Amino acid sequence: MSQKDWKEVQKIIEKKSSGFLENFLISDDIFLPNISLPNPFNTKHSNFSASDFEKSKPGQWIPVYYEKDIPDFFRDHNIVPVRAGSAEFFFYKGTVFFDLNSILFKTIDSTKTQPIESYIPSTLKAKFQRNENAYLNKAVALGYINHFVDERELSILKKEIQTGKRKRLLYGQFGKIKISTPLQFKTTHGSKPINPGFQFEIDLVLENKDEIIIFEAKTGDTPFINFSLLQLYYPLIYLRSVIEESKSIRTIFIDITTVGERETYRLLEIHFKNDMFDDIEIIAAHTYEFK
Repeated sequence: MSQKDWKEVQKIIEKKSSGFLENFLISDDIFLPNISLPNPFNTKHSNFSASDFEKSKPGQWIPVYYEKDIPDFFRDHNIVPVRAGSAEFFFYKGTVFFDLNSILFKTIDSTKTQPIESYIPSTLKAKFQRNENAYLNKAVALGYINHFVDERELSILKKEIQTGKRKRLLYGQFGKIKISTPLQFKTTHGSKPINPGFQFEIDLVLENKDEIIIFEAKTGDTPFINFSLLQLYYPLIYLRSVIEESKSIRTIFIDITTVGERETYRLLEIHFKNDMFDDIEIIAAHTYEFK
């Protein structure tokens, strides 16, 4: 469990520089290391690294996507490690995990949604182990995503390619991404660079002529209580850095719960104002059910 790793990290930092974390807590800084409190292991590095703590396999513990994976000390003081390079991270003083229990999802009548085609692909209906990508494709096929992103009559995804008698949606770049130029983790209180070599994953991107829509999906047999906003924010700032056109970028989280034959899709759109991580707005929250 990564919580064990983070407890070790805390002890190693305190042994290296007693009072280091406590001084951060009482300061006005929101990032650590910083100018006032430089990295005690290597003052030339603006981030901590796995090598500072002599820990192997950083990919198994540095990405913190679940609140339960960090120890009480960090949770109690609202500090979260943020991955910011190859085996690198910094501490962020602020909220990273979004509380899904705080949201009232609007239940949508399934008769208001229209499937993309007159059939659902057999590979999406078969009773075998399906991953997040399969469920996302099924949400597209069932028309849930179309309904959710287009409810405000913005003509989302109505830009289509005609292929004989059938049509398909336009997909953007998604999958595993490894950046070669720095990104900026921006907040209303300052910013911090995310260094080249940083790798993350985008679950799905759809777009039309005017907008790009990023999707992050989670699946399970019970609804998720919370999720990390970083999983939407990393794709947002990456696409913003590489897209040359002036296009709106939307970010949507999908929580997919399966119990027997019933599938529940909870869609939540979150807007990062001016691409600031700590300034968000809830646009819409809907629930769709497939039986």
